[in-house]
Amino acid sequence: MVYRKPLFVILLLLALSPLAKAQDWEVGAWLGVTNYFGDLNNRTSFEFIGPGTGFFARYNINTRFANKLGFNYGAVSADDASSGDPYERARNLSFKSNILELTDQLEFNFFKYDKRRDKFNFTPYLYVGISFFYFNPKAELDGNTYALQPIGTEGQNDPSSGLKPYTRISWAIPAGGGFKYSFHPAWTLGVELGVRKTFTDYLDDVSTVYPNQVVSFEVSNSVAQALSDRSGEVGEAFGKPGKQRGNSLRKDAFMTFGLTLSYTILRERCPKPSNTY
Repeated sequence: MVYRKPLFVILLLLALSPLAKAQDWEVGAWLGVTNYFGDLNNRTSFEFIGPGTGFFARYNINTRFANKLGFNYGAVSADDASSGDPYERARNLSFKSNILELTDQLEFNFFKYDKRRDKFNFTPYLYVGISFFYFNPKAELDGNTYALQPIGTEGQNDPSSGLKPYTRISWAIPAGGGFKYSFHPAWTLGVELGVRKTFTDYLDDVSTVYPNQVVSFEVSNSVAQALSDRSGEVGEAFGKPGKQRGNSLRKDAFMTFGLTLSYTILRERCPKPSNTY
């Protein structure tokens, strides 16, 4: 795979970072927003921004590098009804999902960041890492909410389709940057923006083509049929078997943006001066 070599380098850096000399540990939290990009938002719209938050532990390796472990929550959604494209409005699909993410990131400070010295107590930074996350796309129909993955809206439950049900646990490459400022030796305030390039195309439950509903769904399962092809709710139904439903060539992504606040729980202490020379 084309991603194996850079992924190996990232994992190696993250694995070796705790072996370096520590300056300090921080624990903190962030609060902000999340946004999704994919088949139901392929024009970088920010109309469906949702809440986001999380907790992290940052290990400052030295003045240039830090390793951050985090657990994050975000809510993402999108709706074809708000699209400017006539075909997408006629397709009429929608989804919402909560995302739970576990991530490990390596940060690079542009300046020689040292929270104990006023001259170096701030810096912009970049980060890259790896994350694993859980998602569960859902949609509403007649006032009820349904999980879409068990339904197999693109025929995943039909052996003749060649598709297998997608897993609701996937991984991503997080990358981004921010700015942090230590207004006290123990407290750091920051702002951070990041994008998760995921390795799933089903964050929104949309990827390939419309299935053969006669085979994929029982005749009595009208809910499954309705959630697979919702074009008939706004016009003439056009979800014929094999007709394009999404774009499987591009994986989905999501963005996080927020304010961070952290507290130093263990700092390296300076050695006491010695009387001997």
